[in-house]
Amino acid sequence: MKFWRWLVFGLVAASLTLAASCGDDDDDDDDDDDDATVEETETEAEETEVAGTPTPGVEDDDNGEEEPTEDLSGESVDALGLWGAEEIDDFEAMYSPWQEDTGASVQFTGDRDINTILTTRVEGGDPPDMALPASVGIFRDLAQAGELTPLDDCFDTSVLADIYPQSVIDLGTVDGQLYGIFMKAGNKATVWYNPTAFDAAGYEIPATFDDMLALADQIVADGGTPFSDAEEAGAGTGFPASDWIQQIFLHMHGPDLYDQWVDGSLPYSAPEVREAWELFGRTLLTEGYLLGGAETALATAFSEGSVPLFSDPPEAYMRYLGSFNAGFITDTSLGFPEGLEPGTDFNYFPFPSINEEFSGGVTGDANVMMIFNSDPATCSFAEYLAGAEAQQVWVERGGFTSFNTEVDLEAYPTDLDRQVAEQLTAEDTIFRFDADDAMPPGVGAAVFQGVIAYMQGGNLDDILPDIEAAFPAQ
Repeated sequence: MKFWRWLVFGLVAASLTLAASCGDDDDDDDDDDDDATVEETETEAEETEVAGTPTPGVEDDDNGEEEPTEDLSGESVDALGLWGAEEIDDFEAMYSPWQEDTGASVQFTGDRDINTILTTRVEGGDPPDMALPASVGIFRDLAQAGELTPLDDCFDTSVLADIYPQSVIDLGTVDGQLYGIFMKAGNKATVWYNPTAFDAAGYEIPATFDDMLALADQIVADGGTPFSDAEEAGAGTGFPASDWIQQIFLHMHGPDLYDQWVDGSLPYSAPEVREAWELFGRTLLTEGYLLGGAETALATAFSEGSVPLFSDPPEAYMRYLGSFNAGFITDTSLGFPEGLEPGTDFNYFPFPSINEEFSGGVTGDANVMMIFNSDPATCSFAEYLAGAEAQQVWVERGGFTSFNTEVDLEAYPTDLDRQVAEQLTAEDTIFRFDADDAMPPGVGAAVFQGVIAYMQGGNLDDILPDIEAAFPAQ
């Protein structure tokens, strides 16, 4: 699990939330009432027209009449996740209608060290009924070890292919079986800018990576600086640059090679990997492109990297970082001006296309729902959480971006939230999990060290083989 994700959780408290994480990037959320009656839930479902998702608590019989769902009174589901503080309130609001409707209860434990706790419980023969980590690595390991229960053992999962992007279904599929549903997503295909500054200078949003580099040249010619960057994150220093590289790789080479890169079957020193690193270097390490140069970026807290976009005149015009960056921009304690409004005073444009075939590439992170048995209560709860109505509860409260295409986009609190959700649920979206988190343990730290060395003038002939050596033997 990437170090910065825990930093983000503390920094983004009480701010606008759009993500993920770094997964590791957990954002705090708006406060609403935690409880809703079944009648309120049914009314809300009718008003928002969440198509194709049954209202919790009722089923249609063959005559179209409503029947009560299975009575699970006295049953409980032991669920383990990483959420804390207000996020627990949000999750409770999400599952409260299911509890009221079935008579069952959820016993939820939130802990930031979920991977260690989950591993210990599984190895000790005491797994929870359900877990919701933000790690594709532990999910795949448990599925391949036979510890997880396929969702097909609980309910008809064929309907999920109609309401989730195929790339998300693929991400939850191991050895041909669907074991997990990814939710509460973070989007890292986001380049931030100041619309007022762009308009004043007459700059247009770049559609392709070549357009962005041409814009950078224009900004330099106009006497400005194209990019701001900030990398300092303690043990996670370098993660924003590694995010640049993985986003470039996905747009350049597509999902199949990305998957091979992540699992090590494509060597880290392969030409395709080098090509992505070199384009990153062409973008940030070109003379005059990066505000303050690489050493300043490495010494500046990643949460403060967008501040220069809002000075008058702007010290820089663009900054790449995940969707969680919106929470930083509204935090005046980090040096941002007061009163910045999302969509008006700050915005992002989608990561520019490199290879048109893969222009829908989005890297990011998400929580994955997985189960360890097919008990009736566990199955019922899993099916409920996969549906749009459950997820829309948290969406409306803020801080939750859903892959489920049946979640009403109007339920998102801001236009910027909706923009992030639309990007994640578009038909051409190719979603892949953050490479550093998905690679085997220890590789991410080697990548961060390699990024630091590269930004300080290191040679890729040395850096890439060193990272490759961190992978376990095939």
